[in-house]
Amino acid sequence: MPLKSVEKILVSDGILEQIRKLIRSGEFSPGQKLPSEIQMASQLSVSRSSLREALNALVHLGYLQRRNKGLAVASQTQWRTNLPFRFSRSQEELNMAEMIEVRKIIETELCALAAKRAEAEDIKALEKTLKKMKVRLNDPVAFTNADHHFHLCVAKAAKNSILRDFIKTIRDLLRDNIATIIQASIIQPSPISSRSLGYHQQIFEAIKDGDVAQSRRFMSAHLADIEKEFMKTLYRPKTSA
Repeated sequence: MPLKSVEKILVSDGILEQIRKLIRSGEFSPGQKLPSEIQMASQLSVSRSSLREALNALVHLGYLQRRNKGLAVASQTQWRTNLPFRFSRSQEELNMAEMIEVRKIIETELCALAAKRAEAEDIKALEKTLKKMKVRLNDPVAFTNADHHFHLCVAKAAKNSILRDFIKTIRDLLRDNIATIIQASIIQPSPISSRSLGYHQQIFEAIKDGDVAQSRRFMSAHLADIEKEFMKTLYRPKTSA
């Protein structure tokens, strides 16, 4: 199968573009069934979630069709020329993707350190901020501010001055990152705020209990959920003016 490893920041875009190009060039012929997700993800060196995002988009675009619990290349007559998805990415979208990548690398370990080192005043600050998130759940702006402050509190609780200063340096980008995901749910209804609150509750409890493994796991799950929601906004159909 002529697939190459994908290294783009927006991985699903890279997958989508590669498979679409192979279909249009005739490398993948109409009626041909695609290999399993496990095989394709391995060849592309990507996660199965990124692969699914791209494959689902290709189904909507008419290039693929579901067949017997798998996917096959659709006939050329089904391919859409008036694409409902935005393939070109703005600098803002690329910045968002990069910020999520940074958060996945940095914040999971910050959370683990916080579980090891948080003092009573840190736990109190996290609990106070979590209460604000609960009260402001239906106020996107206030919820975003509380959410952002919670992450700053985690960084402070980690007791690493270099990492803390790094988070402070990028705090405006961090706030924008959180706000974009939360506010996107206003345009396209999503339980992202409620899910986010649930993740923050789990993170707080793990840090309070000093559970390093759980702290890392819950933060990782939270950021994976943010990334998934971000991908939905990228592949949202264009609205007519």
